[in-house]
Amino acid sequence: MQLIIPAGVNILEYIRNKGLSLPAHCSGAGVCGKCVIRVLAGSIDISSADRALLDEAQLKMGMRLACKALTKAPVRIELPDAQSGYNSPDRKWGEPDKAHAFGIAADIGTTTVALSLVDITDKRAVRTVTLTNSAAAYGADVITRIGSALSGKGAAIKSAMQADLAAGIEALGCTGLDVRKMSIAANTAMYHLLLGLDCTGLAKAPFAPVTLGGERLTLSEITGQKAALAEIPVTLIKGISAFIGGDISSGLACTETAGSTLFLDLGTNGEAALITRDGIVCASAAAGPALEGGQLRFGMGGVKGAICRVYDKDGGIAFDTVENAPAAGICGSGAVDALALCVRRGLIDEQGVFVDSLFEGGLKLTESIALTQQDIRELQLAKAAIRACLDTLLEHAHTEYADIDRLVIAGGFGHYLDIDSACDIGLIPKELKGKAVTLGNTSLRGAEVSLYDEGFFGRLEALTKSAVTLPLSEDEGFKGRFIGNIGFSVR
Repeated sequence: MQLIIPAGVNILEYIRNKGLSLPAHCSGAGVCGKCVIRVLAGSIDISSADRALLDEAQLKMGMRLACKALTKAPVRIELPDAQSGYNSPDRKWGEPDKAHAFGIAADIGTTTVALSLVDITDKRAVRTVTLTNSAAAYGADVITRIGSALSGKGAAIKSAMQADLAAGIEALGCTGLDVRKMSIAANTAMYHLLLGLDCTGLAKAPFAPVTLGGERLTLSEITGQKAALAEIPVTLIKGISAFIGGDISSGLACTETAGSTLFLDLGTNGEAALITRDGIVCASAAAGPALEGGQLRFGMGGVKGAICRVYDKDGGIAFDTVENAPAAGICGSGAVDALALCVRRGLIDEQGVFVDSLFEGGLKLTESIALTQQDIRELQLAKAAIRACLDTLLEHAHTEYADIDRLVIAGGFGHYLDIDSACDIGLIPKELKGKAVTLGNTSLRGAEVSLYDEGFFGRLEALTKSAVTLPLSEDEGFKGRFIGNIGFSVR
C-alpha cells in the first residue's frame, strides 16, 4: 500500500490518524524496529534509531522507522503488507445451512482478533477468520497499551478495536443467516480498551478494574456501528481478576481438567492456573511479546512465511515455514527451536551468551534472518517469567511437578511449539514433557461453546467465584525464582 505523507508530520502518527494499522510494539519509542516503512519518493533524514535497527542496505533502499520519521516536504511511502493473525488461519467448513440458527464467537487477544461463525443447531464452528489487533500500533503488550490509553490515545485505540470487530464480522459472511447472539472472550485490559473505560485501575496496585466482563450489550454498543446485526445481544465472558481475564476463564470453562491439571496460556502475557481437588489458583506473568515474534530482530507473527520450526538435519540447520512459503522472518515457536538447538550444540553458555564466533552475527538461519544475542535475552526474560510463575503456583499449592497429571498449553503459540525444545530451554519442566497437550485457541473455543452449551455459564460462574489469584508482585520468592530460571543447562 502506498501513501502520500504531507510535510511537517510524524509518519506513524499520521498513519494512525488515518485509521491505518502499522506495528509499533514500543508505541513509538524507537526501540522495537517493527514500524518500518519505505520511502519511494522524496527524502526522510536517517535517525539514530534507524541506524541502530536497520542495516546499510535497508537504509539505502529508503527504509525508515515511521515512529522517528519527520517529514520536511511531502513524501510517498510504501507500507508493508498487512499480516493476518498469529497462527490462526482462516477456515471455512462448507456452506452454512440457512435453516439453522447461528452465533458469533470472538477472541480479542493482545496480538490478534479471531472470530468464528457458529452453527448453534449443529453445535460447531463453520467459519473462522482472524485479523491483527490494530491496537498493536499503540503498544505490543498490555502494559504499554494501557499507558497509551492513559496518555490520551484511548479513543483511538477503542476505534481501532471496534473497526477490527466490524471487519471480522463482515468477513464471516453472515448475510441471509439467522444470527441470534455473540460471545466475546478477552483479557481484562482488552475489555477496558474496547469499551473505552478508564484504565487507571489496571496501571497500579491494588489493580482495581472497572469491569471483569460479564456485561450483556448490543452489537451496536460494542462496535459503535448501526450495521447489520446491530441489535443482537453480545455477552462479554467474565474473567477472574485484573490479569486473569475472560480469555483464560473461557478456556477453563470448556477444558477437561480431571485430576491435577496445570493450564498455561502462552502469549504476550503468560497466564497459568493450577487445578487440584483443593481448588483453582491462578497467576499471570508479563512474558512480553517475544514468544509471539515481537521484539525479536527478525521476528513476526506465525503467519505465511514465518519460520515456525528449526531443527538439526545431517549436522546442519533446517527449518519449516508457515504454509511452506519463502522465509520472511521467525515466529515464537521457531525462535524457541533455534534457541534449543543452541543449547543442545553448546553454542551458548549457561548465561545465554553466544560463543565468540556467533556473538556478532548470531545464529544464521538464512542469509538475512538470524537469531541474535538480543533475541536470546528477550527469550530468556520470557521463559524465566513463565517458568517462575509455574514454580510459584506449585510452591503455593505445596505440590510437585511429578504430581501433575496433565499440562494443557493453550494459545496460538502452542500450535507449533515443540515440547522437547520448550523443555530444553527451561520454559516447561522436563517432568511434564510426556504429560503436555496443546489445545490451541481455547479462548475462542470457549466463546464458541458458550453459544450452544447451556451449562457453560454455570461452569464459568463457579470457577470465577472459586478461583484464587496469586499476585506474583507480592510473592516473596518470585523474584528469586525468576532469576534462577534465566540461565540454561547447556550440554
